Amino acid sequence: MAEAEKKCQEELSALKKEYEDFVYIVSHDIKTPMRAISNIAKWIEDDLGADINIDVLNNFTLLKNRVGRLENMLNALLELSRVNRTEMEFYEVNIPKIVEGCIASLDNKLNVTFHVNYNLLSENCVTLGKKLNKVIFNLLDNAVRFHDKEIKNVFVDVTEKELDYELKISDDGPGISTELKERIFSIFYTVNSKDVIDSTGAGLTISSKIIEMVGGSIRYIPAENSGSIFQINWPKKINLKN
Repeated sequence: MAEAEKKCQEELSALKKEYEDFVYIVSHDIKTPMRAISNIAKWIEDDLGADINIDVLNNFTLLKNRVGRLENMLNALLELSRVNRTEMEFYEVNIPKIVEGCIASLDNKLNVTFHVNYNLLSENCVTLGKKLNKVIFNLLDNAVRFHDKEIKNVFVDVTEKELDYELKISDDGPGISTELKERIFSIFYTVNSKDVIDSTGAGLTISSKIIEMVGGSIRYIPAENSGSIFQINWPKKINLKN
């Protein structure tokens, strides 16, 4: 029985590696022709000069926008396929500094007030620093990017537990309807059209895969008065899962 289970695990690991390699190769090889299409469109636009018809110009703009979006989605696929292979260094981090750094890195925080609260016995820990940084940044970016109000509030609560760190990132935005909440961790899924809010729809998927890899958990909780809460449990002792 144990031998059969071991064989199944080996076959599953081999299949997962084959799938990840396939995604990486396809994503990588498609990027080159995508970039060529974007460049050729730009060259044609330049050749047509200042007298270009406005409809033609709009179509070129649309074409370049779509190619740019596709390239961003391919980059996201590449990142997803390499989650457990890149940036796997353990080092000491300061949790408040990670949060502050992520907030500072956001490019869309106009009219956003961040409310940050820590309940930590120690601010420092040794962990996969870049992975933790990635998860926190993605959730903060989502909280701001999909917020629908002019004045936005985003809340970050970090609590140290016996075995893990509990991070809650919440907002007073529109929230997510019950029927859609099961889909938000799917790759490229966005509640709003990508033409309305520019996003690859990959951030939650990548974050979820990172958290699964380290042996933690992530869940979505509807806030009481609209808004969203994402709760992460990040283990103090990382238990890497392939």
